[in-house]
Amino acid sequence: MFSWASPAKQDAPAAYSSMPLRSLSSDAEKAMRENNQPDGFTAAMGGLAMSESMDMTNDPRLFGSNVLMKRLLAFSALALVSSIMVKTTQAQLLKLKKDMDLTTADGLIQFTSFVLMNFALFINMLAMYIGVAQQYFTYRLMTAGPTGYEMASAYYLNPNIAFWRHAAIKGMLSALPLFLISTSLKLLVMFDQDMPNPPEKNPDPNSWALARLGSLSVLGLVVCVFWVSMAVGLCFVDSRHRAIFREKYDVAKELERPLLTHVGSMSASGSRPEV
Repeated sequence: MFSWASPAKQDAPAAYSSMPLRSLSSDAEKAMRENNQPDGFTAAMGGLAMSESMDMTNDPRLFGSNVLMKRLLAFSALALVSSIMVKTTQAQLLKLKKDMDLTTADGLIQFTSFVLMNFALFINMLAMYIGVAQQYFTYRLMTAGPTGYEMASAYYLNPNIAFWRHAAIKGMLSALPLFLISTSLKLLVMFDQDMPNPPEKNPDPNSWALARLGSLSVLGLVVCVFWVSMAVGLCFVDSRHRAIFREKYDVAKELERPLLTHVGSMSASGSRPEV
């Protein structure tokens, strides 16, 4: 019978069957093994960040909505508003003139505005971190395994976590009037200096605000110490959040291990529970 197939196509199955499939599989396995190892840079920086992630468990319960996800969704607005306020207050602080004469009314008002703006910045910075960190750690625990939701709920309801969450919300709402008061004081000084016949600037050279320690301004050192203290405070809050997250994650893994062992043994033996 006449066939339209070419000899090359007729010999294709034989050619495919003679390919070294085992060698291709071993090469792919070798490549995967090499790519799954950390490179030199990752190994050298291993002390700064972990190169291992949490287990990936596809739990069908994660596709449904729950009360914890709804609370986190409402809480996520905190981080957004706080981040905008951090950017705004920081820009105001950097643009503010630092030549403050504390022996005059304008100098005292300007310094008060500067202090209030610093407090508003710190409060919003703290609220932004808590809004991001708590949402991140809660979702990580929620996807940690069969007991993930329970551990995420325990993390969310932990007294320390709840305190910082409520403090962040209250602080962010309180920082809004602080920002308005600070801005109003700054505008008052700007009107005084921009209107005709502004007050003369005759700073007292003996004022502590103009004093220097070597080549460094004493007032600048005070502000620097305050900002470093804010950074230390943020590090403390971060350490508390990480410690509680690690504790809940370790508990989730301990509770998960016997359950997975039992299910694995049942699957291996082919036994089914009686209904």
